[in-house]
Amino acid sequence: MAFKDIKVTIVKVEGPCSRSKVETTFFIKNARLEIPAGQDVCIFALGSILQPITAAIIRSQEGEGILDLLEEWQCPDPLAKVIFRIEELKNKESCVV
Repeated sequence: MAFKDIKVTIVKVEGPCSRSKVETTFFIKNARLEIPAGQDVCIFALGSILQPITAAIIRSQEGEGILDLLEEWQCPDPLAKVIFRIEELKNKESCVV
């Protein structure tokens, strides 16, 4: 099965979150998580967006994918809300790990 490659970026942190930083970026390529050297991702925030990530990497008809509905997703922590942008990679960005 062929999967889409996607890029996930933290675009906003609302509240006192010590684990997530704006502009942190990671990639899902061929259904594998790639985190650039020197960056990290909170396991709780990642866990909260795994379902939309999984849906985003599955090939779908144009206009029928989950990213056609929403591009931004959030961690459920009400005191330290982290907003992620999930986008399909069209030009095969590279990730140095």
